[in-house]
Amino acid sequence: QGAEVQADYVPLLNSLAAYGWQLTCVLPTPVVKTCREGNLSTKQIVFLQRPSLPQKTKKKESKVSNL
Repeated sequence: QGAEVQADYVPLLNSLAAYGWQLTCVLPTPVVKTCREGNLSTKQIVFLQRPSLPQKTKKKESKVSNL
């Protein structure tokens, strides 16, 4: 009742998006802290992933010796 949840992942996601990272899951934990003003805070585990980059294939040079 009357609780307001604040979670702003936008700055984190914007900074990591430039490198291809994407948010996949946010897992809340049972860790709850209360400050002097009565505000509650929780810890959350954030899972990120990025697509695998294609492997560069090295051209196999044939080792044919000239006789």
